[in-house]
Amino acid sequence: LFMNRLLICLLLLLPAFSFAQDWKTFDQADILFTAKYPANWVNKIKEGKRVFFTSPAENDADDFYQNININVSSNPEFGTTLKVKDVIQDVADKVKGMFDDFNEESRNSIKWNGQDAFEITYTGSNNTSGDVIPVRITQRICFYKTRLYLVTYTALKSGDVFAATAKQIINTIKFKP
Repeated sequence: LFMNRLLICLLLLLPAFSFAQDWKTFDQADILFTAKYPANWVNKIKEGKRVFFTSPAENDADDFYQNININVSSNPEFGTTLKVKDVIQDVADKVKGMFDDFNEESRNSIKWNGQDAFEITYTGSNNTSGDVIPVRITQRICFYKTRLYLVTYTALKSGDVFAATAKQIINTIKFKP
């Protein structure tokens, strides 16, 4: 009985311990969101103000780094004449065409920053570099004001040790007015 209670307490506290690590805040004046991320993840801003957070290596043999890619684009129709529920199938269809063995695992309507959004998880593989790499991709899609916020988390299909951390990072993303 004591061991069962101890196990339950440890499981309940586990999410708190993962935030006990050192986290940084991403907040750049010309980028339209803020986010928190672990200090051992690498942050880069690429062409088009796309923001990437890349995981550390899991071990010395790890040559695949999980990453979160955040892209914000503007269009006067986003969130006005176009609603996220109206474009979500087009997004899924475009992703489907990029992968072999495509499988949509889930599609959920959620609230994100108080706005209607969708979170879709896919699996598949592609063979563009000569290596077939099975991946799991989770995308979160939302219109806020006249902006499209598209977050993409890419990981290996199995054995993703950073899934919980990635979810925490994504959940800290706050849209700027």
